[in-house]
Amino acid sequence: MTASSGIVNFNPYSRSHLGDPFPVYSALREEAPVHRNERPPFWAVSRFDDVDMVLRHPETFISGAGITLDGFTGLKPMIILMDPPRQGELRRVLQHAFSRGPTAAAETVVRSAAVDLLDAMAGRDVVDLVEAFTGPLPVIVIAELLGVDPGDRAAFKSWSDGIMTTTTGDGGALIENYTRIFDYFEQTVADRRRAPRDDLVSELVAAQVGGVSLSDDEILGFCALLLIAGNETTTNLLGNMAILLARHPEVRAQLVDDPSLVPAAVEETLRFEGPVPTLTRTTACEVELRGRTIPAGEKVLLLLAAANRDPRVFDEGDSFDLHRSSSRQLAFGTGIHYCMGANLARLEARVAFEELLARHPRYRINSDPVQYVNTPSIRGPVELRTALAPSTP
Repeated sequence: MTASSGIVNFNPYSRSHLGDPFPVYSALREEAPVHRNERPPFWAVSRFDDVDMVLRHPETFISGAGITLDGFTGLKPMIILMDPPRQGELRRVLQHAFSRGPTAAAETVVRSAAVDLLDAMAGRDVVDLVEAFTGPLPVIVIAELLGVDPGDRAAFKSWSDGIMTTTTGDGGALIENYTRIFDYFEQTVADRRRAPRDDLVSELVAAQVGGVSLSDDEILGFCALLLIAGNETTTNLLGNMAILLARHPEVRAQLVDDPSLVPAAVEETLRFEGPVPTLTRTTACEVELRGRTIPAGEKVLLLLAAANRDPRVFDEGDSFDLHRSSSRQLAFGTGIHYCMGANLARLEARVAFEELLARHPRYRINSDPVQYVNTPSIRGPVELRTALAPSTP
């Protein structure tokens, strides 16, 4: 590979890359599907079948050494930063709570929150859609499920945002925001031990693995994970979907005419512009992949965003197609670390756009260019200046 390919010095943290990473992802996928990067040092894997394989072999590609390139392994136990067998034991604690049945029951909470937020926007011609709608909706929902006081939601959002937008090398800010979350939930856990409620924190306090209750650190790790994942992933899914529908008014018109198509639009958004473009694994042993030898202990950056546009799996993968026949996509991962909150995220996106499009079917996004979150682990808009009722279609 030559320097003219533009990927020898691939920097997943650069602002220019994060604004539009897909040309680099495409070049990697087609020219160097298993690419050794020198600065920073890691291997990039970009084809669908290879990314899928890595995710399905956690014994070889481990998560316990961190799932981002900086190698952060957490301050408390979190299942996304664990390997079997403990990962599976703890995952089962909350697996039922996020299955389709219980998640469907949360629709009332989601719709009520969406309606309240849209009501608060009434009479305003222009809003920042991230600040007014796509940002607060997920944190309201996850805070409700956790049993958090509504008055604390803004703090939760700030701490969660602070963790997910921390740039590499700024460990102090990361620790500070995690510590605030843990301090908050220490009191919440103590309260639930005295007086359980119908919420997820109470479920964690009551949960047992092999007849043994979870440790306080394990409960706090769960609370932090649920807050962060339940907030950030869905916030950015909603923001990305808002952008795509504004850029494809013909698709948006179909959803307005037939809201039953909204779930298909959610799935295509997840594939085309998912909120988690990359995940990192670490090799537990030497691995051969597409003729390349990856030594043990190396970081492997999985380009989910590249895999989800792989032309070997998706016809015209760089096109946003509401009626795509294949539903395969890796936006939520796969294997033992498949996102537990996938059903909840889909529910929130469906309800959010059913309600948004019913009121503002021709909204227009005026942010040009859109500024994206400055991290390779999360993709979503920082703000979306939006005209709710443009004068022309």
